[in-house]
Order: sequence, then structure tokens, then C-alpha cells
Amino acid sequence: MAEQGHNEAFPENETPESITGVFSTGVGVLQQYGWFLLLGLVALFYIKNRFLEGRLQRWQQQKEDASYKKMDTGKAQSQLEAMERARQRMQEQLDKQAEEYKQKQKEKEEKAREERIADWERHQEGKGYRSKHRTKDEAEPGPSKPKPKKPLRDPDYNPLMGNSGGGFRPPRRGPTGGG
Repeated sequence: MAEQGHNEAFPENETPESITGVFSTGVGVLQQYGWFLLLGLVALFYIKNRFLEGRLQRWQQQKEDASYKKMDTGKAQSQLEAMERARQRMQEQLDKQAEEYKQKQKEKEEKAREERIADWERHQEGKGYRSKHRTKDEAEPGPSKPKPKKPLRDPDYNPLMGNSGGGFRPPRRGPTGGG
């Protein structure tokens, strides 16, 4: 009796013949009408791209136009005016920055011109064309320290010690480069 209850609770897995029948029927249809189905799909794709795509785009455009018409014109106008004011503010800031930059450039050019005139006057007086000594104003602030020089080789390098440090490499053998 225990065996009968066990069998009823867990039925055996059998492949239903209806699934294999549907599969074999589908394969048979594809074998017999495959080329016709392929040509039909290509024709549908062509018709969709050729005719329906334009109509869908026109329909979407009409839908968008209708949504714009539903928008409140006063609200849209106020948004456009606010955007225009913001653009004008940004343009004024940009113009102001450009004017400041032009002014700085003029000051630099004027200073360079005065420097050239002073150099020419020193040259006429016989003091040399360009001053080789910096004035106190042009001197760099703070004492300048010489940069420490890096040694060319390590202090423990000795070429007679062999190949332990990768120091010595024999010359390459082969034909000479002379002609």
C-alpha cells in the first residue's frame, strides 16, 4: 500500500507525444514551405519600410503638434522670455570678461613697448642694448639656492668588479658601419 501512495504522489516524467508531434509538424511545415515563408517575411519588411514608416512618422508629428497646441500660450511665452533674459545675462558676462581681457592685453603691450623704448635709450647712451642685470624690482623674491647636481654614476660603481651591477657590456660584434 505504501508503494501505491508513493507512485501517485510522484508520477513518472514521460515526454508527451503532443509536444513531439507539434515539433515534428513545425519542422515539416518549414521544410515544405520554408522558401515561401522567407519570401513573405522579406515582402512584409519591404512594405513596412516603404509605406508604413512614412505614415507612422507623419502620425507622430501630428500627435506632437497637437500636444503643442494644447500647451498654454502664455506659459510658453513666459518660458521663452525667461530663457532670453538668461541668455542676455550670460552674454553680458562674456562681454565683460572679453573687455577685461582686452584691457589686460593693452596694458601688457604698453609695458612691453615702454621696455623696448628704455632698452633703445640705454643703447643710445652706450650702456648696452639690453640690460644684463636685473633691477631690484625684477629680481625674484627670496634667496635662490643652487640645485644639487645628480651624480652621473652611483658612488659604489666600479667597472672592474664584473657584471654584478649591469655596468659593463661588451661591444657588439658584427660588420662595421663605415663605408
